Amino acid sequence: MNRTKIIVLVLLIGLMVVVLQQKEEEPVLTEMEALETIFNTAGASVVEGEVQFYAALESRYYTMDELESILLEVADLLGIEGGPVDRGEGESFRVLDVYGETAFGPKAHVVLQSNPGDKEYDIDPQTYLLIICRDESVSELATIISRLEEIVIPYAPSGQLSFYLTGEIPARQTKGEMESLAERALSAVRGSVVEGMEDEQMVSLTAYTPMLGRSMAIDDEKFNLNLALRYDDYNDTTILWAGFPLIHGTY
Repeated sequence: MNRTKIIVLVLLIGLMVVVLQQKEEEPVLTEMEALETIFNTAGASVVEGEVQFYAALESRYYTMDELESILLEVADLLGIEGGPVDRGEGESFRVLDVYGETAFGPKAHVVLQSNPGDKEYDIDPQTYLLIICRDESVSELATIISRLEEIVIPYAPSGQLSFYLTGEIPARQTKGEMESLAERALSAVRGSVVEGMEDEQMVSLTAYTPMLGRSMAIDDEKFNLNLALRYDDYNDTTILWAGFPLIHGTY
């Protein structure tokens, strides 16, 4: 991941700070079980998944030495050894990141970014921590989620985990077929649509299900699932994404 992409990604994820995490009643499914149910109902095969942990740290502009100290602490928690540390600095950012294999198996990309803010536009300085893990196995992804909850959330309690699966459905699905697939998949987890977006080649739905133990809310409107389908004409296949609480990648 190049430096520009990291900066854009961290800034976009920063918008989730306005979101309030909600605790629900006793869950019926884990979030990963809900995503698996969506994929099974849609007849899609999983090709990859991604887990992210994002946390806003103190509202100040950190020095590079301070960022390096935090990066080493987080790398130590994850058991990352020997990974080269990349550094970047400009007028409006300082970034450190490291990529390496964790003690629990999969590789992790750890990014720390600090921004000085802008007094003219009343923007406070801020520092962000981002951890990204990818794997092709749903069971491995579930392990990653469990380990991050156990290891990293105590370190940064304000942080938020999000994750999504990417999969394929052979051949082209029309817009109507994608809409029908999305509705059936959400119904399988008692999901109700909160917001939708679509065009001729893509359907995206944000939804809420009471079967999960956690949700998020904006303006008192709760959601905890995001589902998207898009036809890939180059590979002649329909791509399915399903995430909790949102799909944090592009689709």
